[in-house]
Amino acid sequence: MEVVLGVSFGYEPNDEVKRILLGLRDMVNFRIDCAYRKRITSYAKLRRGVYQDWKKRWEYSTHFCHLASKMAYPH
Repeated sequence: MEVVLGVSFGYEPNDEVKRILLGLRDMVNFRIDCAYRKRITSYAKLRRGVYQDWKKRWEYSTHFCHLASKMAYPH
């Protein structure tokens, strides 16, 4: 059995935080879908393979593009 210590606290995300988190979820799902359809099997190919499509769809910093790729292909 593992003992984990934690502190509980209340947190109410504001509308901006919710928008970003929902957007990130959509970005990761977009990446997973693209990887599946294009049969991409590596993080680097995934990142490069759909970057232009990603830029057309979202106006976030490119950091989110790379983050979504890592979340979609964590190896």
